[in-house]
Amino acid sequence: MRYIRIPTYGVRKIMQNSSRRRSILFVATFIALLSLPAVLSHSTVAGSITTSSNTTTSTEQLNSEYAELIGQVNVGALPVPTGSTATPLSLELPQLSMSTKVQASSNQFTVITPGSQSFIHIVKDFAGTPGTNPNPCRCTPPDMGLAASSKFVVQMVNLAGTIWKNNGVKVTTFSLSDFWFLPVRGGPLGIGMSDPQVLYDAAADRFYASIIDTFDVNRVNFAVTATNDPTGAWFIYRVIAAQGNPLVTSSRTLPDQPYIGYSNDKFLITANDFTYDPTFTTATFDGAQYWVLNKAEMLSGCTAPTPCPMGRNIDAATNSATLNPLTTNGHFAIRPAQHLSATPVLVGDTTPTAYMAENCLTVTPAFLFNNCTPPPPNPPPSTGGGINVYTIHGTPGTTTTTTVDITTVTIAQTGFPDPADQPGNPGSLATNDNRMLSVVWRNALLWTALNDGPADGGGPCPQASCARLDQISTTSFTAPQDFDLTKGTSSTGAAVFYPALSTDSQNNLVVLYGSSSSTQYPDLEVTGQLTTMPPESLAKAVVLVAGTAADLSTRYGDYFWAATDPSTPSTFWVSGEFRTISLFQGWSTQVGEISFNIT
Repeated sequence: MRYIRIPTYGVRKIMQNSSRRRSILFVATFIALLSLPAVLSHSTVAGSITTSSNTTTSTEQLNSEYAELIGQVNVGALPVPTGSTATPLSLELPQLSMSTKVQASSNQFTVITPGSQSFIHIVKDFAGTPGTNPNPCRCTPPDMGLAASSKFVVQMVNLAGTIWKNNGVKVTTFSLSDFWFLPVRGGPLGIGMSDPQVLYDAAADRFYASIIDTFDVNRVNFAVTATNDPTGAWFIYRVIAAQGNPLVTSSRTLPDQPYIGYSNDKFLITANDFTYDPTFTTATFDGAQYWVLNKAEMLSGCTAPTPCPMGRNIDAATNSATLNPLTTNGHFAIRPAQHLSATPVLVGDTTPTAYMAENCLTVTPAFLFNNCTPPPPNPPPSTGGGINVYTIHGTPGTTTTTTVDITTVTIAQTGFPDPADQPGNPGSLATNDNRMLSVVWRNALLWTALNDGPADGGGPCPQASCARLDQISTTSFTAPQDFDLTKGTSSTGAAVFYPALSTDSQNNLVVLYGSSSSTQYPDLEVTGQLTTMPPESLAKAVVLVAGTAADLSTRYGDYFWAATDPSTPSTFWVSGEFRTISLFQGWSTQVGEISFNIT
């Protein structure tokens, strides 16, 4: 989710007032869309939860559903964006109460600072897509995705996309409203789209992208390139939130902050579902929804040799039957992994598995509750904290059923971060909450990252905000590494926020994060861990770019990104937010190519 405020000169986004958190949304220029087929009916299988008596795992059976092909766009034919002249927009978005505190864990826990080992090298860095011209958004924050192939680097932010050659030469910049065929304004929420992401799948040699279609309220649009060239054609699809659930009105359900991921044969989408009342003034949290899709059908654009059901639809499965506006489904901010190596076929399965992750300290509309307790008779984690790992069995369109096992892996309890200090502005930079931000899987290891908080928010961080990093074995479902990254362990240190991570083929880890303090404007820094280093240790950090101004917008992030270079060993691409001016929409982004000098 994100928050947005619209300045007097116009754009399309959501504004956060100082007393509450809410998502930000944006608007764009109108483009005619292909005629859409009627929504297809789909079979519904009652969602069920069963418990194993010997493990900490529960199982969900998913509903059969379809994702729909809605059109095709050619990036090379899109016009260069211009600044918007739309009138200001202020919109109430669904909010979650963040006021409840939880007791901090008394268990011992590792908090580290970047070490002295120096091997991180900035190969190149260049300015990413800004918040001002040519970006038509006039909004904050950027909410960026980043993807890199052997030839191209692609970034999407609110609300523009940019493509570079790998040498840093810009190829094109385009408006996401043109890309997604969505209007700047209109619909019951008054806005067009929100929360862009973009990924690269090395095994398929394709790029993926996604966004919330807030013009139609209840849709997540997603896309895949027709070839390995992101400047050419993309196939555009959509899924619809909360279909087939009699407790939820799908047409008024917003799938907030969707994340996307991929594996050998699956494409994954997750979102937090909020249902509005008929006047679209109040929203209720229904729970976290996820979709598992047939990747081969999606890659084909529903053409031979892999046709789609009824000509233009993708086989999919979802947990929509578990959504409940009264009790929620007990889950929040589930994130699909980017699977950077081939996943195994598990015992009893006929297709490769895939994984998702969730910080099981879950937010509800009214309070914070601990969802880390596995079903009886399993004991709860002694620490009070955990990560729910979702293991997917089956592939829609290939197997008869698709099920998901949910296993709670014990970690130290996490807490809500506090706003970070900036020079002259104490407690002014929004660090949001402790939802999962970044998840990658490679070689049976799952790495996750989130913002962690201090004792007043239930966490162990000695600063306003730390980066919680966890390495989880998907063989033993234990966490060999569980630690916080901070800068200094006293009031003289600096906050760390919005970590993003990735790994290479040797399981070396890269971590991008932002940092600020009373004497340091928000910057971007990079650290990492070699597989030869001791557990729960990190390299000496390098500064990718130093900020020179404070962020006074009350919104920052909401997520940064890291991606592995598919063609150069021990090389990564990263992107995040910083500022050189404090103007509301005046944020900047920086893209960097990072290599590990391993001797």
